[in-house]
Amino acid sequence: MNSHLWPEGASSTRERLLAAMLDCVAGSGYRETTVADVVRVAQTSRRSFYQEFDDKQDCFFALVRQTTRFTIDEIARNVDVEATPEEQVRQAVSSYVAAGDRYPGLMLSWIRELPALGRPAELVKNEAVEDWIGLFVRLTSTPVMVAAGVSPISRERAVFLWGGVRELTADAVESGAPLSEIIEPATAACLALIRAGGR
Repeated sequence: MNSHLWPEGASSTRERLLAAMLDCVAGSGYRETTVADVVRVAQTSRRSFYQEFDDKQDCFFALVRQTTRFTIDEIARNVDVEATPEEQVRQAVSSYVAAGDRYPGLMLSWIRELPALGRPAELVKNEAVEDWIGLFVRLTSTPVMVAAGVSPISRERAVFLWGGVRELTADAVESGAPLSEIIEPATAACLALIRAGGR
């Protein structure tokens, strides 16, 4: 079972089920994943599944929220706020790519399948976007960024930035290209965007 969500091991039934959902979606996509698949991989029972989640969709939404939080926290930890703006942006993009490399199938499902799940999925997506915007604002508000003439990124630019990075990610995963190939173009685009919004 995937250990990237909980490196020291999933310690609860809920964590085991989320890790199993991650494995299943990363391998087969959300549509092809069944509750039976998740239960089998988690080595637990359907009863245990329904004690934790309302249905497959509820479990998937919980997984999206969890991986979003983990990825954002990891990026924040890996950016040296005393480095140059160029280095900070490259570190952030590289950390995002490293996280994506661990579960590219999930990232693609997040981008392509989640929007098709209706209004509840829209709420989950909006929560994630707000979390990403918060990260972008924090990363563009460091003393080094301010000294370089960079203003905290606006909401509009943050949404534009996130949409562009997501599409680069989806294109790479769908074409079978290494996700590392997006590091340089994404870094260049992010730098251009945040500098265009500077003082």
